[in-house]
Amino acid sequence: MKRWGGGALGRWEPVLAALLLFSAAAPQRLSAQFTQFGQNKVQYRTLEWRIAKGPHVDLYFYPEEAALAPTVLQWAEESYDSLVLRFNWELIRRVPLIVYASHSDFEQTNVLPFVPPEGILGVTDFLKHRVTLPFRGNYAEFRATLRHEMVHVFQLALLGENYARTLRSSGAVTPLWWTEGLAEHWSGGQDARDEMVLRDLVLGGRLPRLQDLEYTTSGIVYPLGGRIHDRLAQQYGEWRPALVYKELWRYETFDEVIQGVYGRSIAELDADFQVAMRRAYLPVVAERAAPGTLGQVLARGGVKPALAVDSAGEERAMYYTAPNGYVEIGSRRLDGKGKRTVVRSGRSGDLASFHPFESRLDASRPGYILAGTKVDDRDALMIWDITSHRVVGRYRFPTLVSVVSPAWLPGGEAVVFSGLSVDGVSDLYRFTFATEQLERLTHDHYQDLDPSPSPDGASLVFASDRGPGGLAGAMNLYLLDLTGGAIRPLTDGAWVDESPRWAANGRIYFSSSRDGVLNIFSVDSLGVGRRETSTWTGAYDPTWVPGRDAILAGTFEGLSFNVALFRPDLAARIDSADAPAPPRDSVPLASWDWPAGAAEIQAVREPEPYKSRLGLDFGVTSVTYSPGRYTAPGAAALLSDLLGDHIAFITASTYAGRDLGGVLDNLNVTAIYFDQDSRVNWGVGAFRSKGYVYEVNRVVDYREATTGAFGIIRYPLSTFRRVDGVFTLEYSDRFDFTLPVSQPRRRGLIATQSVSYVFDNSIWGVYGPIDGQRFGLTTSLSSDLSSGRFDGWFASADYRSYLRTTRQSAFSTRILGYYAGGERPRRINLGGSLGVRGFPWYGYVSGSKAIMLNEEFRFPIFDHIDLGFPGGNFGLPGIQGAFFGDLAAATTPGSVRGPLLSSRGIGWRMALGPFAVIRLDWGKRRVHGNPAIYGLQPAYRSSTFVNFFLGYNY
Repeated sequence: MKRWGGGALGRWEPVLAALLLFSAAAPQRLSAQFTQFGQNKVQYRTLEWRIAKGPHVDLYFYPEEAALAPTVLQWAEESYDSLVLRFNWELIRRVPLIVYASHSDFEQTNVLPFVPPEGILGVTDFLKHRVTLPFRGNYAEFRATLRHEMVHVFQLALLGENYARTLRSSGAVTPLWWTEGLAEHWSGGQDARDEMVLRDLVLGGRLPRLQDLEYTTSGIVYPLGGRIHDRLAQQYGEWRPALVYKELWRYETFDEVIQGVYGRSIAELDADFQVAMRRAYLPVVAERAAPGTLGQVLARGGVKPALAVDSAGEERAMYYTAPNGYVEIGSRRLDGKGKRTVVRSGRSGDLASFHPFESRLDASRPGYILAGTKVDDRDALMIWDITSHRVVGRYRFPTLVSVVSPAWLPGGEAVVFSGLSVDGVSDLYRFTFATEQLERLTHDHYQDLDPSPSPDGASLVFASDRGPGGLAGAMNLYLLDLTGGAIRPLTDGAWVDESPRWAANGRIYFSSSRDGVLNIFSVDSLGVGRRETSTWTGAYDPTWVPGRDAILAGTFEGLSFNVALFRPDLAARIDSADAPAPPRDSVPLASWDWPAGAAEIQAVREPEPYKSRLGLDFGVTSVTYSPGRYTAPGAAALLSDLLGDHIAFITASTYAGRDLGGVLDNLNVTAIYFDQDSRVNWGVGAFRSKGYVYEVNRVVDYREATTGAFGIIRYPLSTFRRVDGVFTLEYSDRFDFTLPVSQPRRRGLIATQSVSYVFDNSIWGVYGPIDGQRFGLTTSLSSDLSSGRFDGWFASADYRSYLRTTRQSAFSTRILGYYAGGERPRRINLGGSLGVRGFPWYGYVSGSKAIMLNEEFRFPIFDHIDLGFPGGNFGLPGIQGAFFGDLAAATTPGSVRGPLLSSRGIGWRMALGPFAVIRLDWGKRRVHGNPAIYGLQPAYRSSTFVNFFLGYNY
């Protein structure tokens, strides 16, 4: 879907990075509590970065992109010059532009603290204003995405200037539809897929008001915001958006800004926009129809359909779908019944992901599915046996990153597909199974997609941007002679012809945007064709169904991607005014070339090697002061290099009494450096801490002053599995008050080693994990080197399972086991909202041996809440409900076995943002035995409780 998902990163990203670093910086303290879960960003290879400098842009690229770099730098500088005029603003600092040769390489970037999904084609971060994006073989797409992100750079710079002008902590904020819409408007506008969404909103009666878009974060803000800016520019001029950014500091709300700059309120602009959209799209009803009325919808939420015939001779539709968050291949009979799940991705590294919006599958060979799948850092050609439910063939190619839309050649001895090489070039390939030979069929810088062989296997039809309008986004169909290698055009026009399939009846079915929205057409080998569908929102990715004269295709309706079966549309076939016609003989086969300028070429000829330098991302300070009692200052700083490969985190705090003495004596400091530019991530750090610690019965258990250093190593086995190791060497002066040890005071050198194995393939919703599994196993050993004895050891296992029952509901189970021993066994706390609810979270329910079971059923109550007031509506996030039950028991110091604890009840959750979920639990708790063993009052034996907590679901 075009550029949906790209944009400027919000302000919470540095906070997230700091939290992740803090977890790594204190491994010894946190390891006994909970396993540090999370999926892995694997650096499969180290990239040798170079810097090419233009007048305003610094381009970061690696040798595989040497041919692409001059063009990228020129386009970036052109965008910069154009946006300086549009915003009437010159940037103070240079623009860092980081380009990856494929989306697979982009997924390994450390600029982002998460793995970017395939829908994200570019990002601009708030702190360093870095533009980071992948090249996927299509120059028009890349150019538009680059321009989109460059708009965000100027927006962020103007926002920074706006906040610098005023000391107010609050003020007007631009909503997402404005920000992304302006980037779309100034980067090329809407394409056929955007039009598909806009038509569906209007004709389906779902077009939202501008007032209601303020809190909308879904993908509709891109096409809808772009169309709103189109309308504003037509009526009020292109100069006003820049004025909006310069006037933000004067106003309290965005509505006031719009009133001041445009002279009309948001409500008045909305009234005009609603009328304009209806005038633009309602007339199409006279000659087009909804997909659901022209065809039979087989599967909602399905894309890229293919026709398969099972062993019983029954025709079925195969398609990609993601009903539970994991991309899977689904199957239905052509009457819409008999739903099946064929194979699911996203649960292991061997089948990490399909590419549902980019790559087709082929099920034309009975009993098998041919698809491109991601395995580790690149794609593999996969053959799936439908009968045995297993992979019977998997082929990877060292020179290729992506394997897109594979198709069987007649006879099944070879396949053809579109492949993206490591240097970002898209070509067609043929792979022969018997010899395992990979043959490159095209060899140029054009994007060649979706090859489909003729029934006799002599030719291929494919889509390519090699035509005259390729750099402007046009795609047309071409024929490739597999014997001689000659290529000739089949269609010609400044539109998008894509997804061709050569049917057994000799016709080629494909989708085209020649009338502004995707519909299905067909041609013969001479290019003479006809229209096959006339939907008003879109029909695409067609497959002809023999014997039925029907077409299996993808559609879009009700803001949902669907798979439908279309019967012959006689009205569409009669309407041949916009049907394909044979291309003119004078049309050149390849009419555009590299558009790099001389200055940019010279700049890239002698690029500078990238040198990592740490720079301050952000720093915070705080002071807690109690008059006449104490002062407690603190500070924290996060530093990183431009590529995010090297990170440093420093935190310090201290405590001073009435006379401000003891500032240095009470100083607590942690510093860590973390290197993540290779597959093995490692870090080193040092710490100094002093204080009193209690773990049981809210009594001070020990006093400790410690100074030491630690090392961290992290090796990801795959996206879902990793091994962590931590080594700590510290000098400790500790005195135990309650623990029955032979020597209450320990003074000496302590060495601690811990190893963890972590598995996590869970999928998250806004409240926390909702599907998949998480498992962590940790062992740790501490040795007192001064006395030559084991000081303590522990082993913990944490298993969590999420069984999704509907799209937004799930049954969650957690089992935790913990066992510690030695002279000073470390204890674990089991109470609180992340343990046994209804019991204190720290200092009571703890022990050196423990087991806990949590079960919870989570379900949605409201998706969104609107509160009506005389001045307008106030929107709140949705609410999730939960029924829960908890059980736990622990062995306290002195080998006293504590009684069983239990709680049950109902909870409510409201998600305010990433990792900010308000949780409220109400229920009954019970101690099945003597509560005094845990230091609890008799009232805990059986009572009602209410827990309030800020944090995501476990």
